[in-house]
Amino acid sequence: MKCPIGADAGHGGAPMSYRLYLECVSVISEACASTGIIYATNFHGMKPLIDFGSEAQKSRLLPRIAEGGLGALAITEPSAGSDATGMKTSFTPDGDDIIVSGGKIFISNGDVAELTLLFGKRSEIDDPKGAISVLILEKDTAGFSAGAHEDKMGHRASATVPLSFDNCRVPIFSGHLARD
Repeated sequence: MKCPIGADAGHGGAPMSYRLYLECVSVISEACASTGIIYATNFHGMKPLIDFGSEAQKSRLLPRIAEGGLGALAITEPSAGSDATGMKTSFTPDGDDIIVSGGKIFISNGDVAELTLLFGKRSEIDDPKGAISVLILEKDTAGFSAGAHEDKMGHRASATVPLSFDNCRVPIFSGHLARD
């Protein structure tokens, strides 16, 4: 079954307008709010890859989502909720790789996502706003782990977990989305 959102037609998915996407989320959420969260998180985690990823990234990563894989969006940290400039997760260039260190909290789909759109700060840039960058982290990346499910009062079918990054090595050509 092809996923209608999370990949465009050229990479295995079926294109859909944002309005239709919102209608789908509304109908799904009426039946099961947890499923609506899973669906919406998948979309918001993968939309930047669809819009801004290189053709190589899209060709390699999007078919996995179109074939039923999930995406996640990881921004929130213990010390940086509504103020993303306070995040501590760091992206440190090291040759052809980026080394990712830090952690996130309250990440929907975090332990089941094939791909995580991960926000962090580039260590070589001093400006708190200008240092914020994003990359795609694949589930099986060494040093990447998910913690225990949050014990939520509602939406229990939707996984919400903390994520840890212990010197994860991500190749710049495959994971980094920032345009320098």
